[in-house]
Amino acid sequence: MTNRRTLPALVLILASTAFAAVAPDPVVWPAPKDVPERVRAAGLQMLDNEAMDMHIHTTLKVYSGGRPVTVPADIGIDRSGAKPRYSPLHTHDTTGTLHVESERWRDFTLGQFMTEWGVSGVRERCGAAVGGRPQAGDPSRIVLRDGETITLRCR
Repeated sequence: MTNRRTLPALVLILASTAFAAVAPDPVVWPAPKDVPERVRAAGLQMLDNEAMDMHIHTTLKVYSGGRPVTVPADIGIDRSGAKPRYSPLHTHDTTGTLHVESERWRDFTLGQFMTEWGVSGVRERCGAAVGGRPQAGDPSRIVLRDGETITLRCR
């Protein structure tokens, strides 16, 4: 027999269980296999080492149709040889942390990263926010800054 005190808890448990069963899976936009070609297309060069004079981290969160997109590991890292080679702009894991590690300080853009990833149409299909503030214009022109979070919402 259910009394009035346990009914709200039961409803909450049932509601959360039902939600978990229908929560959408993340959208998968895989990392490209042709890393050196993608890096060149982004206007960058592969490096033999990753620890350089410029070393910053930007977080990227991506949504497609309201569903989260996992930013893949190893974007900008070529593991096809005996030793890995790195783009100055790369990921190590699926946390959305973009590593910018360069021989000199310069601006790197979200567009360069998306080119390395092999994702096109960002300007036409996505809106962006930086630190929760909506950004007008072309999201691919956003300059990556240390400690910032960029959110892309794509259709």
